[in-house]
Amino acid sequence: MDLKKKLIIIIGLCLILSVGSIVIITKVFDKTEEQLLQKCRIEALVGSKVMNTFMELMVHTNQLTADQITDTNYVPIPGTDPQKYTTKYDAVFDKYIQKFEDEFLNDEDVVFSILIDKNGYVPTHNSKYSRPEGKDHNLNLFYSRSKRNFATNLEIKQVLQYRGPGTVKYLYERDTGESMWDIGAPVQFRDSHWGAFLVGISLHRIDIIKNQMVIITVTIMIIILSFTLLVILAVIPQKYLVPQAKTEGGDDTDITPDAG
Repeated sequence: MDLKKKLIIIIGLCLILSVGSIVIITKVFDKTEEQLLQKCRIEALVGSKVMNTFMELMVHTNQLTADQITDTNYVPIPGTDPQKYTTKYDAVFDKYIQKFEDEFLNDEDVVFSILIDKNGYVPTHNSKYSRPEGKDHNLNLFYSRSKRNFATNLEIKQVLQYRGPGTVKYLYERDTGESMWDIGAPVQFRDSHWGAFLVGISLHRIDIIKNQMVIITVTIMIIILSFTLLVILAVIPQKYLVPQAKTEGGDDTDITPDAG
């Protein structure tokens, strides 16, 4: 086989290895990302079912009536910024469901987990985001988010419009400047759509996964290219690699010492 054909085969194998490696790495990391999101879909579904159970128990134990739980008369809380509201049921929800919502924050991928009604009202946020309101508007945005209405956010509205049996996912642009995946599962109460259970998923782990994919891909490409170069150097005849000594007239010089 002549040199040209050898080089074509070597380069072709290099390209096949490179493309194959990229495809395999991409599939592995896509699967990892999907597993992360699937875990959070399950959390949203669990939250949805448990919220329905809590509501039924509150009625059966005379903590609230069904009419109170479906109250949509949002009474503004004076002096709040952003504006907050109270309802006939939010104080009871604070007492009973906040601890359950907080359990989801034990998952490092979860930024928040909340029950939200069909109109975008959050009666009870995680305790982490339910601090007493202060004078600093920016701090309030981050840490005093309970009892606000988020219906003006397009992604929240889209989640609340979902009526399917599973979950829905949207990229959520929070008013704090953060971006995250928002996974929601519908919440039913007495055969009516009450709202949704939302789980906010941090993009940090997903970014780490993507960065790892880039690093591994670049490393494998360097290894493949280095191996290819070594093979090419091995098959190329030495006469093409080592320059020959020349005489002043341009002819090859015999550098063997004189016998005498």
